[in-house]
Amino acid sequence: MDDLKKRIRTFLREFKRIAVDRGIDVIPRRKNIIALSELGLTKKNRRDEILALSVQNYCSGPEPDYDRPGEVWMFGEQIGDTNIYIKLKIAKVGDKKIAKCLAFHPAEFSICYPCKEEAEEKEGRGGE
Repeated sequence: MDDLKKRIRTFLREFKRIAVDRGIDVIPRRKNIIALSELGLTKKNRRDEILALSVQNYCSGPEPDYDRPGEVWMFGEQIGDTNIYIKLKIAKVGDKKIAKCLAFHPAEFSICYPCKEEAEEKEGRGGE
């Protein structure tokens, strides 16, 4: 699990660095657009939520992107009463890297957080 956490941290650090430098390219899927209005969020709120993600928000990945070269990482975040599914990718275009958000919408399935659950278990055992 420690190796996975290190890979997640590395991915998030690079994604956030690219996002701060160049912004986040959010795929304009209908679900992603509707989610903002349903959640009462602005594009800046969405960006802030993505930039606030941590290892504990990790859900799964990396997995191959079925559509294009590269890997995708899945995260989740609770916003109000809604569990949000977030799929991120660092895409390469020529020699540049782009921070892409493929999904940011209410989860359509139950999201598990393996790193959060492990942290909660350790706390319950007195931080072993």
